[in-house]
Amino acid sequence: MTSQTNNIRQRRGIRGNTSFRLSQVSRLHRKRASELLSNLDLHLGQEMVLDALWTFGELSQTELAEKSGVRKATMTVALRPLEKCGLVERTCDPNDRRVMLVAATAKSQKLRHELYDVWEQLNRETIADLTDDERKTFDRLLKKVRLGLESQ
Repeated sequence: MTSQTNNIRQRRGIRGNTSFRLSQVSRLHRKRASELLSNLDLHLGQEMVLDALWTFGELSQTELAEKSGVRKATMTVALRPLEKCGLVERTCDPNDRRVMLVAATAKSQKLRHELYDVWEQLNRETIADLTDDERKTFDRLLKKVRLGLESQ
């Protein structure tokens, strides 16, 4: 690397880096998602738990953590407020009392369409300034980046 390239990098720091821009976009996306979810009295991440239960049905906490993309310990903490407000219920697995099963309640089902509407709104806002071709390319590239990071 030349000293000129090194000087440019030092002046720019991490701000010209793709990962920095991705971090900024991620932060803004999470902020907007939090705002929209708060209208449903949900916190960021709870939508992933509910969606996994709606999609796959009753799951063990371990399976739910895997499907939601969080650690098992995080899932235990995340379920408390959802259970407290009646959106999920936990029961012991009758075949293995050490395993907790989690299910979406009828109350949560009433929230399902509203939550999907919020997620669609977030999606529309996120890609509003992209053309159809750019949206397809963006989606393809995001998948490629995700797969690359998952293989690390």
